[in-house]
Formats: sequence, structure tokens, C-alpha cells
Amino acid sequence: MYQKRVIEAATADIDRAHTAEHGVHSWFQTEWAAEPQPLASDVWVFTPDFQRLLVVEHRWRGLVPPGGKVEVEETPREGAVRELAEEAGVHADLAVRPAFAAVRAYRRDWPPTLNLSYWAIADPAVELGSEPGQPACWVDVNSGWRTFHEGDALVIAEFAQQQRDPS
Repeated sequence: MYQKRVIEAATADIDRAHTAEHGVHSWFQTEWAAEPQPLASDVWVFTPDFQRLLVVEHRWRGLVPPGGKVEVEETPREGAVRELAEEAGVHADLAVRPAFAAVRAYRRDWPPTLNLSYWAIADPAVELGSEPGQPACWVDVNSGWRTFHEGDALVIAEFAQQQRDPS
């Protein structure tokens, strides 16, 4: 399934993440390794003041950061860059450290997998592209925008606050 370099990159990014859900590293090394599922990644793209976030309107998950399934030959970081370009038409340099590592199921009938959230900054005036039926837009980070994984909006807002006030 996934190449060794992909698994090593995912493991390193779990360890490097600003925040990781409790137990995600051991889960990835044991449960995921025993029965690998597709990896997922997304990108939290903020305006330079960290007040707004780029999201796409997913047909059943609501507003979500651009992202998706990582292809077997790409690392989660490479998948995040590809998904950002495909879903929002944005090309941005991702920060060295991922923002968040979590175990996620993207449908109630799908098994859980690893999701790595990377982050970047982009000018809100950048022209957005989008996939058909999945428009991209900017939302206020603190607006309580609806998303499939309800707690993610709060995690993203807290991350943005930490970037605004790193002390």
C-alpha cells in the first residue's frame, strides 16, 4: 500500500505537529499499521492576520479546509499541497510544522484513519478556484462555521489565536 517513505513522513509529521490528539502516535504505529487505511491531509490557509480561514463547501461535510485522500505515492504534505491546488486553486508554501494530527473517520461507515493538518498563509485577494459543486471561500476563524468534525473549528480558532499571540 503506502511506501516506507510515506509512512516515515507521516510519523515524523505527527511528532512535529503543534498539537496532536491524545494517543494518535501510538494508534498510528499499532492499529493503523496493522490495518492501513487511506491517509488524509488538509491545509488550514489563513489570512496574514489569522482572522480568516479558507474553506471549501463539501457536499455533505459542510465547510472544511481544502484536503482529502493522500495518494499512495505521495506524503501527507505532498497530498495537502495537491489538494489545496485542486480544491481552491491556491499555491502556498506550507509551514514546516504541521498544525494538527488527528484520527478521523470521514463517514460514519468508514474506518478511522490519520489526518494531518498543515497550515499556510495566503493573501485573501488571491483568486480562488474550486472544483465543480465545491466552492471555496473565506470564513471568519471565530465565527463558529459549521463543519463535519464539530471540534475542529475550535481547534483551528485556538491555533490561529496562538499564531496571533505566540507568547
